[in-house]
Amino acid sequence: MGSDLAMSLSEDGHDVSVVAKDQERLARLGASFNGRTEVGLAYDVKTLRRADIEFAEAFVAVTPNDNVNLMAVQVAKKVFGVPRTIARLDDPARADAYRALNVDYVAGAHLTSRVIHEQIVEAEFEYHVTFSSGDVEIVEMTIGPEGEMTTVHDFEVDGRLRVAAVRRDGRTLIPKDDFSLSEGDLVVAAARHGIRGKIRRYLIADDGATV
Repeated sequence: MGSDLAMSLSEDGHDVSVVAKDQERLARLGASFNGRTEVGLAYDVKTLRRADIEFAEAFVAVTPNDNVNLMAVQVAKKVFGVPRTIARLDDPARADAYRALNVDYVAGAHLTSRVIHEQIVEAEFEYHVTFSSGDVEIVEMTIGPEGEMTTVHDFEVDGRLRVAAVRRDGRTLIPKDDFSLSEGDLVVAAARHGIRGKIRRYLIADDGATV
């Protein structure tokens, strides 16, 4: 998780420092990682200083140990004043403690179980995240030949599908209603469960066939 997050942030152009307790974990980043690395404990003040935490705009603790993550974000917030901190949480029983300490966290076990559930039971799209309540999802879909020159207004379905962004030629756009979609566009939208049947003619399936 940490390696993947560090690589994606670095590829997006952010300056990233990674702290791990041994060199073997840091080696997972690979030779292409152009950020800073430090061997040490995630909550150790000296280690964090060597990683330039004093210049950090965000700090994320994603070790496999919930207690370590909690301690690390507390040090980042209280000692160094990092404005944005997020901790990984694997044990749901500890959620109350995180909330009591006003710690922002990502419940890894819950998110993983939701994604697996969606892929087994309700996999309408290649990738989507469902909110904890209700039937609204954030989905990704790729426009096929039939969607060429379709406007966002015509693509959307009132009360059931709303386009949030379009990824085209390496750029992410927030489109207006009159924006024309093109084949190959990656569309991110909020959608209600069951909507795929109404828009499937515009989309490309995972195997490249129009559905």
